[in-house]
Amino acid sequence: MADYLNALAEIISSNVKILGDAYAQDGRKFPSLDEPFAPTKSAEAAAVQEATRLIVAAAAQLTASVRSPLEVLMDQATGMYSTVILSFANDHNVADLLKEAGPEGLDAKEIGKQIGVNGAYVARCLRYLATRHIFREVKPNVFANNKVSSALIKNKPFKDIEADSMTKYDDAPLSALISHTTDEGFIGSRSIIEFMKDSKGYVSPFSMSNQDRANIFEWYEKPGNKWRAHRFATAMKAPAKLWGQGAYASVLDWNSLPTGSTIVDVGGSTGEVTMELARAAPQHKYVLQDLEGAIAEAKRRWASEWPEAINDGTVTLEVHSFFEPMPVKADVYFLRAIIHDWPEADCRKILGHIHAAAKSTSKLILLELVAVHACPDELTGSRTIPYPLLANLGLAVGGFITVVDMQMLAIVDGRERTAGDFEELGRMTGWKLETVKPGPMGAFIFSKVEV
Repeated sequence: MADYLNALAEIISSNVKILGDAYAQDGRKFPSLDEPFAPTKSAEAAAVQEATRLIVAAAAQLTASVRSPLEVLMDQATGMYSTVILSFANDHNVADLLKEAGPEGLDAKEIGKQIGVNGAYVARCLRYLATRHIFREVKPNVFANNKVSSALIKNKPFKDIEADSMTKYDDAPLSALISHTTDEGFIGSRSIIEFMKDSKGYVSPFSMSNQDRANIFEWYEKPGNKWRAHRFATAMKAPAKLWGQGAYASVLDWNSLPTGSTIVDVGGSTGEVTMELARAAPQHKYVLQDLEGAIAEAKRRWASEWPEAINDGTVTLEVHSFFEPMPVKADVYFLRAIIHDWPEADCRKILGHIHAAAKSTSKLILLELVAVHACPDELTGSRTIPYPLLANLGLAVGGFITVVDMQMLAIVDGRERTAGDFEELGRMTGWKLETVKPGPMGAFIFSKVEV
């Protein structure tokens, strides 16, 4: 056991040194948890990201090893309190209020006055989060932002956020994503067990909890849900913010395509992918497709951020359901985080419609998270992982992927897939997997084959 613990401690120690050295080379110190979050080039370096993953994996495994099983299990059993209290702080704009208060912080009583909640409740909730390194308690019952909580700031004055609930998450996609997850995700989670035993005709645990047989995208179109649809569209911008500019453009050499090629962003929401691709390769034509509500949001976004692309025909916004025949014969069909939203039969229908419209030379790109087993997998193989870490690096990598997998189950009865699953899905729908490009999301590039 001592060797096991020492091995974990050595992983942490050696990789902490890598972090320190990398920041020192840039003339920086590693940012304190007590300071507001500020992106740095040092943090984007591949060696730093790998060291970070190893530290997180080893630290989580070491903690689980030395704690009693009761403590570990109770942490998991009481996770709903983290969801609810984080939702409270985020949706009541506490981080924004504390930004205006500065590093000295603000008393819970004053926070309570500003947000309309008893200060004693506020203190207990923020202490819960501060104990888990979200916010910090600078003096008894006085709270300030830290590195983690500052990521929730919505980039507009507190009074303006409070004045307009529809636009409160605009320009704050991470806060929107947290709000979406702690709302729709939490609602869906309540019915997972019952749904897995008997769906009773509901399309997902979320629809079962709502007693509504519509899927979530149809539900967003219903009266009263417009603000949630708007929030979801904003939340879908978060991956680009988290993973950096170029995450989508880097999956293919777009300049190798013939000038004037047509690229369809299938189910592309307000156009996060389209905007990045069109800026990187403006010589092509882009079609952004989604349902009516999303395209209405997209029209507002493009009119504000890049109207020229619409006016000169570089980008076309098109209302289309991917469960209907694909109307565009394109050179590339790009689907970002679409396939994980749907059960297998629906995925086959989506890819089948694209196959029917595609040219013989068309490419299909699926940008998705890749599920990885927690144990060594002889079929797919795995990179060398330091002993005694899990094969999926535990919380550092597998933790996020398995959370998203449960989120997909809860909200849409979808799932994350392994590389083998994607290859099989392509084979069943007339697409041959040619290339897998690793990254924060795996890019699966297929060519058309006749079936």
